[in-house]
Amino acid sequence: MRKVLHHSKATLKRRKRLSNTWAGVVVSWSFIRTLLVWAAVGDYGLNPWIYLAIDLACAVVDALTTPRMVLNFIDERYRLAASWGLIALVAFIIPDLYIFLGTRKLPTKLIVLICSVIGLTLIVGIIGITRKVNKGRAERKAAALLTNLGLVE
Repeated sequence: MRKVLHHSKATLKRRKRLSNTWAGVVVSWSFIRTLLVWAAVGDYGLNPWIYLAIDLACAVVDALTTPRMVLNFIDERYRLAASWGLIALVAFIIPDLYIFLGTRKLPTKLIVLICSVIGLTLIVGIIGITRKVNKGRAERKAAALLTNLGLVE
């Protein structure tokens, strides 16, 4: 049986603000990343407009799924978190797949560089998500303690 969690209005407002901020960052990053990818592999046949369209579509998916994944991990709803995380992972990978599918033969050095960047951004993302989950859980526990002590409603 699933435990129903009730969050304060302030918590819900903060979660919405952070989710919207994440969406803005992810969509903005799509434009910057498109310029970087175009500069790096544009000479190998990559169409920057198609890449941008794919990346923006995936950014919208990421903007919706990553906050849900993090919030469900914080709320200890692991099955939901894993579902949202899988969708976020697919959205993360698709633009990078287009780099390989939408270009002519890439030099080995460039393939290694692209794979290294993909791996690094994935590791940084996992570390960031882990920190957010741990911080959110600590804040939730602190709020519950204050509520139990009668110091906050």
